[in-house]
This record gives sequence, C-alpha cells and structure tokens, in this order.
Amino acid sequence: MPMLKNCQTIPELFEFLTEEYAKKTKSFVMKHKVDGSYQGITYGQFKEETVDLAFGLASLGISRFDKVAIISENRPEWVYSDMAILGLGAIDVPLYPSLTSESIEFILNNSESKCIIVSNKFQLNKILKIKDKCSKLKFIIILNEKDAITDNPAIMTFKEVQMKGSKLKKDDPGYFKKKMHEVKKDDLCTIIYTSGTTGEPKGVMLTHWNILSNSQGALEILPINENDVWLSFLPLCHIFERMGGYYTGFASGGTMCYAESIESVAANLLEIKPTLMTSVPRLFERIYSIYWSKFCYSIK
Repeated sequence: MPMLKNCQTIPELFEFLTEEYAKKTKSFVMKHKVDGSYQGITYGQFKEETVDLAFGLASLGISRFDKVAIISENRPEWVYSDMAILGLGAIDVPLYPSLTSESIEFILNNSESKCIIVSNKFQLNKILKIKDKCSKLKFIIILNEKDAITDNPAIMTFKEVQMKGSKLKKDDPGYFKKKMHEVKKDDLCTIIYTSGTTGEPKGVMLTHWNILSNSQGALEILPINENDVWLSFLPLCHIFERMGGYYTGFASGGTMCYAESIESVAANLLEIKPTLMTSVPRLFERIYSIYWSKFCYSIK
C-alpha cells in the first residue's frame, strides 16, 4: 500500500504514485465511461497527461502562487488539472458546475484567478458572459474539444495547452519536477468557496498538509488498500469528496471510477461493483424513492 505518511504535499503524492507505486502495480489508477463502457487509465497515462498539461500551463505564465479555477463535472481531466496546477506551486479554485455566471464572476475576481478550466460549452458560455468583468482572467481552457471556439485566442482546448508546453518540456525537461519539489506542506493548496448563509461566498484556504493529514488519518483507521475500487460521484470541488475520496483513494493504491452523473449512480454501481464510495444520505433517499415507486407500480 502507498505510504501516505511520507507525503506531505499533493505533488509528493503524485510523484510517489507515478514513479514508485506505478512500478509495483498493474491496476488502473482511474476508470471512466467511454463509448458506453468503462475504460482504465494507467499510472503512466496519468503521469503523461498531467506533466504535459503542467508544461503547457507554465508556458502560459502560470507559476507559483498563481490561482487557476476549475469548473467541471468529475472526470479524469479534473485530476490532471489539479495535479498539474498544484505541481507548479500554483493554487486551484474549484467551482461547482451549478454556479451562475454572477457567482463565478465574484469568485474569479475575489480569488484573482488568472486562468479557468471549463468542461464544456455550457460552462464556457457562463464565463464568456462575465470575462470582461474579470480583470485578472487571461485564459480559458476547455476540456471538450468539440465545444471550443477557434477564433478567440484566449480560449484553448486542453490538448492545445498540452502542445504549447512541448518546447519548454524539450528545453528544460526537469522543470516540472523542480517546481514540485519547491512546494512545502504549509503552502496554500486550494481556495474552496462556500455557499454561505448570508452575503457573498467565502473562500476557505487550505494547505497541502491540511488535506493530506486528514487522508493519512483516514488510512490509519479504515481498512482501505490497493484492492479497493471506488465509485466517485460527489463533486470534486467539495472538500469531502476531494479529501475522503480522491486523495485518500489514490493514496490507498485503489482504482477510482467516475460515475457518469448523479442520475446514473445506481446503474454505475451495478457496473463497477465498487468496494467503497463516499456518499451523502440524499443519494440513498433518491435511490430508495425511485425503486420504491417502481415496486409499488409493479404490484398494482
């Protein structure tokens, strides 16, 4: 099992998983739905996608302590983005995909985010409505290539950004690793904005060790190991899923599988047959109400 106790920053966890643990396992680090079936992502693929993105972000000028926002549903690219941003010593600002343009505008300005990574055209349109009001925002990166706008130089696809980093990667191949080693456990890792009860959202500032110390505690008391298969559906922008599922799951050496949506969780449970899943009572209430109503209808 990976030794999380030796990792005090997220970049240290990434480096351990992709350079040491990867040599000892044949399991997938993640699985996601592609063309109707779950496909696995190896540790090698995980490393390559993340490193290429990190070089691309660096070529755009993203550096230590810069803020980069992410607004996307759970998917492997969320993880690549998170690891690339944090590996550069930058800070990510995860946003709920359900947020309005107005709320996004406030958060981008309050956090002084220089770049935002969005999943699809729906999220992109929200940003385009308020981009001129966000003085620090310079770049928009979209994950779905088919949703890209080609005539706007400020908008790039995920793959285009990865390609932009190829020259820096060739000229200075050790750049990303050097930046990862500069990150300290008490460095700011993420700013998570709460919905709050009154007024504007409040940014919660968490360090690398704030998060990983909790993951370490979970691994010490729970019987979690490399044989576990996880199903992830709670938003990665929330600290519960991010710490309790994502980082803890990766640190255990298990395989993280992403649900297609909240509506498909019940079906994905049958497909994946996970041994672990972080959840909230509302999910079970929802599943119960759906299947109970079907049962009642069937016996009429």
